[in-house]
Amino acid sequence: MADEAKAKGNTAFSAGQFEEAIKHFSEAITLVPSNHGLYSHRSASYASLHKYKEALDDAQKTVELKPDWPKGDSRLGATYIDWT
Repeated sequence: MADEAKAKGNTAFSAGQFEEAIKHFSEAITLVPSNHGLYSHRSASYASLHKYKEALDDAQKTVELKPDWPKGDSRLGATYIDWT
């Protein structure tokens, strides 16, 4: 079920339906809260809506869960840049 929710989130994100993407990524996170990629995707969705506090929270969670994943650091940095 988490993979299905993630796939729906990716489809919504690609279509520019960021609120819908957040809904699906949040559903997947509820099912698999240790998946760093889901937080990363949701962070990008929040950032696309200029919801930088939420994007930052998810980017920080991404780095917390997978500190050796460079994309998490780039997501975190992008959130700081966009927010300022």
